[in-house]
Formats: sequence, C-alpha cells, structure tokens
Amino acid sequence: MRFLTPLLISLVFAITTWFSPAWAASSPSSQEINGKIYSLQTQETISFQELVSLLRVQDSVLLGELHDNPHHHRARADLIAVLAHPKLTIVAEHLPVGSLVKFSGTTLDSLVTAGFDAKGWQWPLHEVLFNALRASEMDLYGGNISHTVSSAVFKFGATAIPNDLESIYQASPLRPESESQLNSDLKDSHCGQLPDQFVAPMRLIQRLKDASFSQLLLKHQPSILIAGNGHIRKDYGVPQILSSLVPKLKIISVGFIEEDDWKPEFKASLSAQYDYVWVTPNTPREDPCKDFSAPHLK
Repeated sequence: MRFLTPLLISLVFAITTWFSPAWAASSPSSQEINGKIYSLQTQETISFQELVSLLRVQDSVLLGELHDNPHHHRARADLIAVLAHPKLTIVAEHLPVGSLVKFSGTTLDSLVTAGFDAKGWQWPLHEVLFNALRASEMDLYGGNISHTVSSAVFKFGATAIPNDLESIYQASPLRPESESQLNSDLKDSHCGQLPDQFVAPMRLIQRLKDASFSQLLLKHQPSILIAGNGHIRKDYGVPQILSSLVPKLKIISVGFIEEDDWKPEFKASLSAQYDYVWVTPNTPREDPCKDFSAPHLK
C-alpha cells in the first residue's frame, strides 16, 4: 500500500529519537489532581506522576474528553503543561484538517483564524486547554474532516471518501462486534432517534474522522491527540486504526469520564475501551434527550 511504506520509514526515525536525554531529564512536578486516575488493567489508582511517566514513552498518546465537562479540559491542560516538549505534536479534533495554529493576539482569535468554531465548541469551555497548548509552544494541527466531506459522505457513501483516506479506511476494517457497538453508540448519542438508513453513513463519517486523526498522528511522531472519548476507544476508534496500520506502535488511550460512570458494573466495558481513565466530578447538565429532535435527519 503506497501510504504505508514511506510512513513506516518515518516512524522508525521518530520512534528512535523520541525518548531523548532532554526529554528524559524533564521530570513531573508534584501535582494535585481533580479526581482519580485508574489503570483499567489493574483497576487500581495511579498517581499523576505515574501517568506522566507512562505517557512519555509512547509514540501516540490519546486524551479523551466529554466535551461539556470543564474538569476534563483542566486535567488535560495540566498534563500538557508537564508533557510539553519540542518533539511532540498535538492533533486536535476541534480544528479542521490542514490547519496549523499560529498563535498571535488572543488565543480565540488565533483558533478562529485556523477554522475553530467558537459557538459549536461552546467557547470558553476549552479555553484553559488551548491556553496550555499555546504556552507549550508545540505544533498544533487540526485533524477533523471538513463539513464538505462529511456532507458528501452522508449523501453518497463510500464513493465520496477522499483519496488520501481511502487506503487507511480499507486497511483497518472493524470487527463485526465493534461495528455493532459503534452502531449502537451512534443511536444512543441521537437519543434513539437516528433512523436506521442513516446509521451506515454516520458510522462512515465517524470512521473517516478517526482515519484523519490517525493519518496525522503517524505523520507527526511522537504526538498527542485531543478528542472526544468516542474517538479514542480501543474497540472502534483511533487505537484500532493505528494498531491495524502499525501493529508495534506504542499507544496509550486515556478516557476522561465522570464519577457517575465509574461504577462496578461499568468497569469491564471501560477496560475494553481505554487503557486508563481519569475520573472527575460530574458537570451539571440537563437531560440531553429532553425535547431532543433531529429534523436534519428526517
């Protein structure tokens, strides 16, 4: 596959230069965190410093979020501040693919210039995170597919897949059980009102977003992805694609969840989704399915 050959060559160089003496010399400072961090392999808590040490030796670090929880953005800002290093690149779901943020003036102005949708992302919810990214001086790339591509894929299906994502999509098919889980989650995220005929195109759009993130993560090694929890799931998200393309790649997925989701009955399913979870306080919200309607899908 033409995409993979030059990519693997660049990966060899990136992986051998990541754990440099300068990087190793930077040690985490004492950090009081909001919430608790759990290893899903042992289901025991680990410290902030232990998590940082684990993340520093990865090729790709995937940091999730619930978009409306400010505790998640604060926690990742704290991680970014400690992980910051010139060799690291950040890829963000919140910006369109092809954009490289050049900070000048206010943080918001710089993001908007790069294609950030302030209203859609409910600014200033993410301000603390992007201020930390700005202070880190690391390259910040957008990774999300454009609305034009999403619309075309929704209307025309696989025939509208962009050429640069076609090989990645074809090389990383989902297992039937993972595809079924993604279908179920898409329906749940639309409060059970997603018509059956729209499940397949919505699934394809989700997969292409993850393919776009994966392409950039592999191009810029080592790197960190900041995206919603659904995109960093091991069963059907970016880790599944990365593992399909480069099986030996070192990846850690950190889900950011709320206290209500850290219950004994949820732990088994969470372990199939992430390597670690950072459990924070809940954020107040109304029932998202109250008065929900999806007229654009009818």
